[in-house]
Amino acid sequence: MNLNERLNMVIKHNKKASPEQLKKIIKSDFFYLINNYFEASFDDVIVEINEKDGEYKINISCKGDRVKFARVLPE
Repeated sequence: MNLNERLNMVIKHNKKASPEQLKKIIKSDFFYLINNYFEASFDDVIVEINEKDGEYKINISCKGDRVKFARVLPE
């Protein structure tokens, strides 16, 4: 299951979950992704979700200590 499918499933099937639980899930998924490219700490990931009129604005930020260089870059 990719990240988009997981987020979609969480939002659709767990509508009554607290916003804090949704933030934890998104934070965990983002950390898993970003940690492939940067040295980062889970505690340095910040997720903010704002809802207005049924639309969501999601801000994610993270401090990375250094870039992890891949041996082969995709073309």
